Amino acid sequence: MRVCLTWRSSVSSRSRVCIFAVLLFVFALPTCIALQPEVHHPLDSLTPEEYWKVYRVLSDAGKLAEKTQFSSILLQEPPKAEVLAWKPGKPFVRKVDVVLLTEGKAYAAVVDVSAGKLESWAELTKEQTPASLSGFDDVLKKDPRVLAALKSRGITDLRLVNCEVIQADFVDLPEQTEGRRIGWGVCDYTANTLYAWDDDIAGMYVVVDMDTKKILRFSDSGAVPMHPTTSIYDADGGPPAPGTRPIVTSQPEGPSFTIKDGEVSWQNWHFRFRLDPRIGPVLNLVTYEDAGKRRSVLYEGSLSEIYVPYQDPDEIWKAHVFLDAGLSFAIPGSSGILKPLQAGVDCPVYASFFSGTFYRGDGTPYVRPRLACMFERVSGDPVWRHWEYSTAAISGRPTRELVFRTVANLSNYDYVFDWRFEQDASIVVGVGATGILAVKAVKDQRMDGPLSEAMAAKDPDGHEVQFGQLVAPGISAVDHDHFFSFRLDLDVDGVNNSLMVDKLVPYKLPDSAPGRHWIWAMKPEMVKTEGDAQFDVSVEHPAMWRFSNEGVKNALGQPTSFAIMPGETGISLLPPREWPQRRAGFSEHNLWVTPYDPTERYASGVYVVGSKGEDSLPQWVKQNRNIMNTDIVAWYTMGFHHVPRPEDWPQMPIMWHTFTLLPFQFLPKNPTMDLPLVP
Repeated sequence: MRVCLTWRSSVSSRSRVCIFAVLLFVFALPTCIALQPEVHHPLDSLTPEEYWKVYRVLSDAGKLAEKTQFSSILLQEPPKAEVLAWKPGKPFVRKVDVVLLTEGKAYAAVVDVSAGKLESWAELTKEQTPASLSGFDDVLKKDPRVLAALKSRGITDLRLVNCEVIQADFVDLPEQTEGRRIGWGVCDYTANTLYAWDDDIAGMYVVVDMDTKKILRFSDSGAVPMHPTTSIYDADGGPPAPGTRPIVTSQPEGPSFTIKDGEVSWQNWHFRFRLDPRIGPVLNLVTYEDAGKRRSVLYEGSLSEIYVPYQDPDEIWKAHVFLDAGLSFAIPGSSGILKPLQAGVDCPVYASFFSGTFYRGDGTPYVRPRLACMFERVSGDPVWRHWEYSTAAISGRPTRELVFRTVANLSNYDYVFDWRFEQDASIVVGVGATGILAVKAVKDQRMDGPLSEAMAAKDPDGHEVQFGQLVAPGISAVDHDHFFSFRLDLDVDGVNNSLMVDKLVPYKLPDSAPGRHWIWAMKPEMVKTEGDAQFDVSVEHPAMWRFSNEGVKNALGQPTSFAIMPGETGISLLPPREWPQRRAGFSEHNLWVTPYDPTERYASGVYVVGSKGEDSLPQWVKQNRNIMNTDIVAWYTMGFHHVPRPEDWPQMPIMWHTFTLLPFQFLPKNPTMDLPLVP
């Protein structure tokens, strides 16, 4: 449909924008797609009926008590060989891994929902599951030490005081003895505030046993003046800047991609996806169609873990160390890390939206709408172009891409996760960090004078070091890191692949050669074992990381491969002996490669609460298994160090980091040469 409008001069700029917004809403309404409550493939998401089967099987087996909480209900993926051999119309078995918490005791179960039976049941004696975070407000507010500390700060109206306990990952606190669930308590004072992000009551430190709900330790380092809140933002938007003119983008004929029985097809790409409560979007069976033949690229790609350590010497801030994916999703009642999307903000209004089925703390299922979106977009950039001198003409092509997007919320931070499929046969994986900084109250009002010990100290050489930055008077945003581990089960033209590291090295020419005597050359090396497959991005020693199939060669005799091309990234600055680092050791390197093992899915292990790193990527690679010409998995670490700035407050502008899966000697030529002249 084409709509032509003539504007009268009496219509204001703001009115024009409003009218365009109405038209955009009417003519580009988002497409909402509920994931069908039926299973077409062994790797499809769990359906409401399957969740109910899990509940009924456990109930019938007498495993559910009145206070039982479900920490985790996740699809147990079938063996990879069975999935690859399966054909549509053939039967398959569906199993579910379940973790429950009853009266402080944790249990792991496997339920065969196909057969309707409990396959296994075991108490977890060493592993911990997240405890419920409810019921701690009175525990803190009835403690006389807490009450005295509040009174010393002039706080007597307890109706405006909210206290909670946050479960502590293992950081070697003296109270963290074997099997004990420990948390640290925080209180905020909500007087004269709208959003509760900068109203924590500073100076109090409370250590709590989360099972007995007893306070084990209390300390008070002194009051810090409560400052006027600045975490106020206009959630409804404001007027456009002067001179703003409408931009309208729509697909009036609908999307170009199709979805049949859960498989997405777009251009030459085909893939499946599911929405997982723990790790968010999981992509499966990604293939690229080349000359009518589907060629395998990626069996499975997903997030594996998120690690966010804060960098402040204060006792309570030292405990701010989070393995977010493994911890946050399993807190009873959290309903997973993914949160609903807003059309026109998170995704274009013309996007297609997908619902997902998750579970409540009592194990019952519910459907949450708009957990993912898919859309095409045109950036306006050329995919290639060239000025030809011989013809005095420009040749080139525009391009479009397909974006599959979700958003995770983990307390103060929101992460936008993109899988972008390109017409040049590459896949771009992006993480956009936004949300609200974690801040603390300090005495400091400006940064151009002596800083308090809450913000700075001296190193052994007497130089000042800072632990955060003022984002408002009396508000310090604490320095921290973000690390994302991605698990990439690459199957380039088949299951058996090898890791090729193409090092770019200086090469000296003979002294007798005229002119220059140095160039660089590529030195390809195949890595034999996982113990040698730990690499970092280096500008001094550049290298390409390729996943190659030595059994399949292109027309030029080159083994086909896909490369992982890093974007801006980082690794941890903490020493490996540090307890947080032992548990999140994947952040020590940008790339790890292991042989495929279905039990190795999460880089910091299945049970991250209380973990000391025994079940983690750095421990797995100590086996030094073969990774040549076999089924291998790449673990890519995307990371960045965040020194906050006032421009990040009160809402942080989205900060994108990406990496690319790039075809390398996979295709005979540039696949975008014959694209049309319109995207």
